[in-house]
Parts: sequence; structure tokens; C-alpha cells
Amino acid sequence: MEALVGYDEGRAERFYAQVARVADQLGATVRGVERLPPGRGLLVANHAFGWDSAFAIALVRRATGRRIWVLGEHLWWDLPYVRGLAAAVGVVDGTRANVDRLLQADELVLVMPGGLREALKPRELRYRLLWGHHYGFVRAALRSRAPLVPLASFGADEWFDWVGDPYERGRRWLLPLGIHLPLPRPWAGLPRVHRVRPEYVFGEPVMPTAGPEAEDDPATLRHLRREIEGALHELIEDELARRAGFAQG
Repeated sequence: MEALVGYDEGRAERFYAQVARVADQLGATVRGVERLPPGRGLLVANHAFGWDSAFAIALVRRATGRRIWVLGEHLWWDLPYVRGLAAAVGVVDGTRANVDRLLQADELVLVMPGGLREALKPRELRYRLLWGHHYGFVRAALRSRAPLVPLASFGADEWFDWVGDPYERGRRWLLPLGIHLPLPRPWAGLPRVHRVRPEYVFGEPVMPTAGPEAEDDPATLRHLRREIEGALHELIEDELARRAGFAQG
């Protein structure tokens, strides 16, 4: 497959090698790599703080040699330096054309349907999926007949104690300056980092039973989204219960 505009395989390899070293220092682990499909796959993850998913990508890349493309927030492409770095290491603007091109080339693509809203949620909503009315990733899976693979991320949701609504705060404080960004606020006014080991768990793939003809069928979209959402919820709940020493029945 031709590389997407801005992608640099050498730079990506060096970047993820560095990320893997940091992941080792933090004690990061990834489980269930054997569940990745041999060809195309849409990896569906909960969105914790920042770019912590880079640890999972780096560990998978080191273990299997496979690259994982990331569907990024549209706003990153408004920031010149961030845009260039993201594109070079395999982050692409999350458009229909980009995801279709990647999946139809049998690539692995990571999507976090909750976006920044989920990443910057207050501490009361840790490990909650805030996907709103986002169905684009489900449509993409149907168009390309791609399996959906749940990827549960643990640890990064606990690194910071965010409070309140960052979008309302951004509208109040930044929008008058012409800046369209959320503004997170840490508890007690200062960002205090909690050292929590990152862990990533892949679940069993969910294969769409319909194809491109069902892309605009509301019932099919709801059913498939609920199926992958439920699979991800189950991974999260099982792991949190295990960490708490609470045996599942």
C-alpha cells in the first residue's frame, strides 16, 4: 500500500522503538495480541488521557512487526507541528476516505469513538465509554467487512484527576480568543500525576454479519455498535474486578 501523505516508515519505527522503551520503564503490558486478525481489523478502544495508546501500538509493533494506524482528532490538523509529527508516525485524519483506504489494504486501524470528550472526562466518569451518537466507525466496518476488535486501556484514566466540563470551560475562556479547544482543569488546581502502570487487553473480534448494503440501516448500526461496546465494557469490568481482587461469578 502506498504510504499516506506525510507518513515516514523510518521515523515511525524510531518513534515507536523509543515509545516501547518508555513503556518498559513504566511496566506497561499488552495481552491478547494473538486475537488480532491476520488481515484488516478495526481496533476499538476506550480513550484515556492523551496519547497513551502509543504504548499499545509500540508493544504490538515490537511483538508482531505489524503497524497500527490511528484515526486522529480533526483538530490536530489545525496545529502545524502536531500535524506533521502525527502524520509521520501513522496518525491520519479520521475521514471516511482514509479509513476505507486503510482497511481495504488489510491494515490495522485504531479508533477511539469517544474522542477528546472521553479522554478529558472528569474523574467521576473513569472507564466510562462516552461515544455519544458516533456511528462512523461501525459504518466503516460494514463497508470493508472488517472485524471490530475491542481494546481495553487501563491506567491512563487514573493519571490525572480532571474535574468539570472542559468544553464548557474552553467556550468560556478560550473561544473569546478565537481558540476552539477544550480546557481541562485538574482537581485542586494543580496537575498531580498518579503513577499507575498502563495495561492493554485485546478481546475477541466481533465480525459484522452484514455488509456495505447495511451501512445506512439504523437497526444494523445500533446492533453492531452495541455488540462491540458490550464486548469492550466486559473487558473493562473483568479487569477492574480482577485488579480489585473481586472474583467474577
